[in-house]
Amino acid sequence: MAKITEVRLTLAAFIYGVEIDLKNVIKKYITPFHEDIQFFQDNDLQLKIVDRFTKENPGVDYKNSLEDIIDFLDFGDTFVILKKNNVFLTKQTNEFINLIFNELVSIVPVRNRVMHTRPLLGGDFAIVYDFISNLKSNDPIEWKATIETRNLIEKDPSYVLTLKFPTTSFSSQTNRVIHNLPVPDFDETGFIGRGKDVDDVKQLIFTNKVVTVLGDGGIGKTALALKVAYDIVDLNEKCPFELIIWTTAKTTMLTAKGIEEIYTTITDYTGLINVISDTLDTKIEENKLISILEYLDLFKTLIIIDNLETIHNEEVRDFIRKAQVKCNILITSRIGLGELEFPRKLSGLTESEASKLIREIARIRNSETLMKLPQKTLVEISEKLYFNPLALKWFVNTVEMGISPSEVLANKDDLLNFCLTNVYEKLSDGAISILKTIRASRRKLTTGEIIYLSNLQPLDVRKYLIELFRTTLINREIKDANNLEEVYYYISDFAKDFLSKNYQIDSDYVRLLTKKYKDLEEGLKDITKYSRYNEFSINALSFETANQKISAKFLSEALSYSKVRNFEKALQKINEAKNIDTNYYEVYRVSAFIKATQGDILSAEEDYQMGLEIAPNNLRLLFYYAQFLLFNLEDCDKALIYAQRVYDQNPNHPFTAFLFARCYNHNRDFNKAIQILRNLLTNKDLDSKNTRVAYTELISLYSNTGQSLLRVETDIENAINHYKKAFETFEECVEKNIIDYKVLKNFVDCLYSFIHTIPTTEIEKNKPLVKALISKYEKQIELTHLCHKAITRYADKFDDDSFNHMLDFEITGDKKIGNVNKGKAEANFVFIETDNERIYANRNDFIECTNWLDWKNLQNGQLVSYEVGANLQGECAKNIKLININNK
Repeated sequence: MAKITEVRLTLAAFIYGVEIDLKNVIKKYITPFHEDIQFFQDNDLQLKIVDRFTKENPGVDYKNSLEDIIDFLDFGDTFVILKKNNVFLTKQTNEFINLIFNELVSIVPVRNRVMHTRPLLGGDFAIVYDFISNLKSNDPIEWKATIETRNLIEKDPSYVLTLKFPTTSFSSQTNRVIHNLPVPDFDETGFIGRGKDVDDVKQLIFTNKVVTVLGDGGIGKTALALKVAYDIVDLNEKCPFELIIWTTAKTTMLTAKGIEEIYTTITDYTGLINVISDTLDTKIEENKLISILEYLDLFKTLIIIDNLETIHNEEVRDFIRKAQVKCNILITSRIGLGELEFPRKLSGLTESEASKLIREIARIRNSETLMKLPQKTLVEISEKLYFNPLALKWFVNTVEMGISPSEVLANKDDLLNFCLTNVYEKLSDGAISILKTIRASRRKLTTGEIIYLSNLQPLDVRKYLIELFRTTLINREIKDANNLEEVYYYISDFAKDFLSKNYQIDSDYVRLLTKKYKDLEEGLKDITKYSRYNEFSINALSFETANQKISAKFLSEALSYSKVRNFEKALQKINEAKNIDTNYYEVYRVSAFIKATQGDILSAEEDYQMGLEIAPNNLRLLFYYAQFLLFNLEDCDKALIYAQRVYDQNPNHPFTAFLFARCYNHNRDFNKAIQILRNLLTNKDLDSKNTRVAYTELISLYSNTGQSLLRVETDIENAINHYKKAFETFEECVEKNIIDYKVLKNFVDCLYSFIHTIPTTEIEKNKPLVKALISKYEKQIELTHLCHKAITRYADKFDDDSFNHMLDFEITGDKKIGNVNKGKAEANFVFIETDNERIYANRNDFIECTNWLDWKNLQNGQLVSYEVGANLQGECAKNIKLININNK
């Protein structure tokens, strides 16, 4: 087979040759035995053919020209008539007709597409050419015209350009829809695949005023628009349009020699208006826009603007705004219009479609090199060319010039520039920055990750992503993360190759983003450690999606700013986190906590309520809301309800138990609070810090119970027993060596309360107990600021001055008390923790630790006194002394 010059003309020549030969068979075997056309055996067909004949030959009786009337048959009628009249055929001819009948049937739709200027489909050429190639001169049917045509085309494919096919009035198809659609430029291979794309775009046109087919250059936007347009024309009576106007703004084309200019095209808004107005009425000379809009009021119109990005300006946008009210508009473009349109992205061909396209072109071009390639190789080639139809055609054309396939694939600069240059050049600086961020990250990114890595504001990032998504430079992928959908953005291989060749990124920027991403991962690890250590820590944050990870990072930073009371910066970070994921409940928990700390109670309440709408059963959120109700709003009853919900699900966590007990304490239901804490101490192996808290709370609860029994119920014996239980609890703390300042303070406070409230009748009975406690824990009592108050009250109540020497001991304002937290690894430093702070302490500042053995034997939780000093890094503990509780 020779290289075919013009596919549509070649098909027309072949089919016309077959049609002539089939009509000659009818004239040879059937018409000589008939005086009319009853042998058609179809009344409607007879009437149609007679009508055609009469129009061409007025006044002539067709019965006198039976052979002439046969020429008015359609291609499909010829072999059907032969089959119906097989009794007049020779046995061999009849058998041959039966043999080729289905092949002839398959040629009919191809013939209709060829003759009625409809888009050819992939495989059309193969259907006809395979049939023609198998015809022989000794077949039962004499294929004189067909074989002669075949031989001439085989010898010289350009021969078809000299042919003029006869036209008759009946051969032209009358359309209800007026249009100026061009002959499709994809005849060479036909329209391959895209079935769903065609159906989708048609449906969008019928249901939307402006539809844009978006895609890379050469992806097949124009071919798809033409196929859709012709399909709509062929709806005839069902077509919703009376007029279809086609305009194109293509300015360049890609050939094997490179990018070539097209000079017969629209280059600006004026050209677009001129084409539309000339299509409507060539007499329109002035006020063309007004005239066009008036015509659109009269006719149901579909305007198609091909390759809009080359004239994408405000004048064109303004025209589309006005025209869309009166008509439908289909656009093909590499850049979308945004709010004016319904976009439909067009992707590359499938593997099977792409390889089929290569084979179709190779067959028509008679390319031995490409026809020999296996399917796997064709798929690999297609992948390297991004499954782009134009790229595949360019590849075949270039190979046919004698360049090896590997060399063609290695030199795709012209292809890449043709497809993407004018898209990139129209991007804003912000959109380019987003592209740069995604490229440098070397991974698919969510919106949150882009915000974090690019340092752009969330609203700006979303604006630039919309801009980019109106092009084909980025794609998105939706992933499920624990039933939450998350969108990831990435750059297609096509765009990536283009950008890499033309816009390289500085290596320092790549390293910077790599480090930033690593810092993010490290920060998330720290957050996870907090959550693992204590799920009710304020710094504990749960996250499921990539966007929530970024939000969590910003929330962690917000808490750090809040800790140093930089609330403005903290709330700024909260807003950044919220802009990334407005449905992330942790945002509202942390926001509420910071606002409550700042004193904005009403806003904090709103945030807690918003968080609970999103995650009504989240334990950590319920915990913090209960805590907020209790301490900030002092709404004890409501706090108790939420605290119980948390406690019921996790009764053995110290934080839930403490909160639940404190709610009962505030409600003066002391016994229930005591029972909760006793259950916790029994059922849970607590660390030293939480053990201290539990015992501290118990001392206070026993003391409060004693006060209540004395003042409210006057149950003296029971009250004294509860005070004694408080003292016993303190003794337990001493034995366990878990004393901190708050334990001491609560003990002394309890002791003072007992001294103060004990009835006069009970003084002598309980004086030995009180005196023994003061005597035993004299040094400990002296460490508290309540010492003077308690000893003075003792002297007054019991008329005993034996402890007045304790009034001379004074804790200065610079002296503080805390507990040692050694951590896990042995080092030259520890931290000293109080109720409200954690301060660094170096080994050299411990007065009693004179050598390494002393330091090694220092117990975790050891009570110490210290002064606040400073080193190069900031505040630290100085003059640290060990407080030995067990010695008097």
